[in-house]
Amino acid sequence: MLSADLIQRCKNGEHRAQRQLFDQYCTPMYNVCLRYLRSDFDAEEALSKGFTKVFAGMGRFNYEGEAALKAWIKKIMINECLMLLRSKNNFSLVPITEASDIMHHDARLENMDTRYILECIAALPAGYRTVLNLYIVEAYKHHEIAAMLGIAESTSRSQLNKAKQALKEKLLQYNIKYGKG
Repeated sequence: MLSADLIQRCKNGEHRAQRQLFDQYCTPMYNVCLRYLRSDFDAEEALSKGFTKVFAGMGRFNYEGEAALKAWIKKIMINECLMLLRSKNNFSLVPITEASDIMHHDARLENMDTRYILECIAALPAGYRTVLNLYIVEAYKHHEIAAMLGIAESTSRSQLNKAKQALKEKLLQYNIKYGKG
């Protein structure tokens, strides 16, 4: 468990305290990065740059508990991932056509292997995967996603619907292939 004392020591630049903070959040933040970025290399790069920004900005952070700290670090990591994605992808080239809403519940998708679901998400095109993560996992609204990615709000909606459809198709193929459901 973290303490205000550890955070103060991090603010003072104590390397041992920074290492302790890094060790506590390294794995969960790497997993956040990997959700957005397909490769281990890119996820490690975002993680490294993210923690550099965490420690550089620690003096401006007002510690109000572990949940607030985790949310702050996670936001920095997501921003690092988005910067890396923007440098490698042109989100504005994604078609803006609206996709129809997709039925969310399908009994065949229950009891699905979590690892397979994460692999399917990782296999989605960058635009689909990014919007899906921001909307579903991080609970951003479409206007916020549009601002973050420099795209139209309708593109965000379209990419989310297309991501859901592509993910659903992959997951249903798994059930058919392995005779589940």
